[in-house]
Amino acid sequence: MKGPRWFSILALGLLAVVWLLAQSQGRFDAVSIRPNKSGSPSSDTNTSPGRLNLLNVTPLSLLLRAFGVQESQIIGTPGWVSTERYDVVAVTGGADRLTDKERQPFLQAMLAERWQMLFHRETRPLSVYSLQISKGGPKLRIHTGSDDYAMKVSAMDGRQILRSTKGNIPRLVEILSRATGKMVMNDTGLDREYDFTLEWVQDLASETSGPSLTTALREQLGLRLESVKRAVEVIVVDRIARPSDN
Repeated sequence: MKGPRWFSILALGLLAVVWLLAQSQGRFDAVSIRPNKSGSPSSDTNTSPGRLNLLNVTPLSLLLRAFGVQESQIIGTPGWVSTERYDVVAVTGGADRLTDKERQPFLQAMLAERWQMLFHRETRPLSVYSLQISKGGPKLRIHTGSDDYAMKVSAMDGRQILRSTKGNIPRLVEILSRATGKMVMNDTGLDREYDFTLEWVQDLASETSGPSLTTALREQLGLRLESVKRAVEVIVVDRIARPSDN
């Protein structure tokens, strides 16, 4: 009987070592957090190898970055998480520039240690947008050539302009999710690289003339957004407190 029991203990010990190694590899070496009292609504992100600077960000924006989700997928936060602003400087100690995905466990560990965050995951039915192909078919131009990938939104005279070179639909979905403030699911079946320009007016109450985002999608790209209910994983925040002192 000792064999199976010792095997179980050894397995648990190995799992604990793996967990500890993963945790140590996913933590910032140093973090500075200071309240930002500027009153400005603008925030800024600056990354360099081994360093992350977040200026005038809300705790909610940290949660969105940490889990790679949309605002509708964060549940249970107190009101101050959306209004208070902070300057965060974090150092990894490494020479590599982390991607957004690679940075997520670092931010989660920071939120747990400095903001006392506890959370769990659930699957709940949410109202989301389904990105679909319009009846007339897509109007996307398949990319040819050796150009570098680029998908960037810029503002000009009250309009939002997305220019895509060698772009893809998953990235378009991310951009649409931010623009609509609602989770967007890719139901197009389109899996190539595309060149296109999408131009729309974000604030329809402004004096700027131009199409809404939904109209621009249909007329310029041959795509449409359909409101649907889907089972979506959400992050339920059980506890979060204002950050500890530096």
